Amino acid sequence: MRLYIEKKDLEHLLENKSEYIENNITWDTIFAAVSFLLSALTANYNSFFMIPSIIIKYFFIVIGVLYLFKIGKEFMTKKYNYENLINDINNLDLVAHRHSLVIIKNKDKYLLYDDERRQCKLFINYKTKDENNETAIKEALEKDLQLDTSTINCEFVTSRTQEKYSVSHNENRIYNHNLYSITLSKLPAYMKKDNFVINNKHYYWMTMNEMLSDSNIKEKNLEVVYFVKDSIS
Repeated sequence: MRLYIEKKDLEHLLENKSEYIENNITWDTIFAAVSFLLSALTANYNSFFMIPSIIIKYFFIVIGVLYLFKIGKEFMTKKYNYENLINDINNLDLVAHRHSLVIIKNKDKYLLYDDERRQCKLFINYKTKDENNETAIKEALEKDLQLDTSTINCEFVTSRTQEKYSVSHNENRIYNHNLYSITLSKLPAYMKKDNFVINNKHYYWMTMNEMLSDSNIKEKNLEVVYFVKDSIS
């Protein structure tokens, strides 16, 4: 999975976490602290000027105990590791949506559905899974279009990250689209109609020219239409 991150945001994160990244407590540090404390406990000290040897001994013992306590506290609290850093970097990702575009084509027509929320005809799409995405797509098509997964061939075509205006959110957003071409070994009879309804969702077959002539599609989804047009002949 590719991330879309501003360089300044990454630099800011690494600067803020540098204390944790550079100062993780190691077993060598703990061993050194214990060794210092044992040395202070077993060593014999001579009096220094007016300071008795026992005071000097206790002084170094106290230092050893405090240092060991400090290391122990840091060891318990500073558990910032590789996984934490990766999670923080992932959280910088500016990609708002990762979707898989599922392109089903019949001759020169493409299958679209009527998205009620966006009030626009769109290519079939699903949120991209980090693992087993193609299997998830087949299972979703089986459920949504009542297809047999054994008749579905799912082929990855390409991927693109782009910034586009979101009409529903009234702002520019960054999208990552994985493009998949779907081939059906057998097209069900109900899917041979120009449009049909299944599972309360309305589907349409449209040519590329029809999509490019549709003012609503041009306003809300033109970049995606061109992406499909350029990628799938």
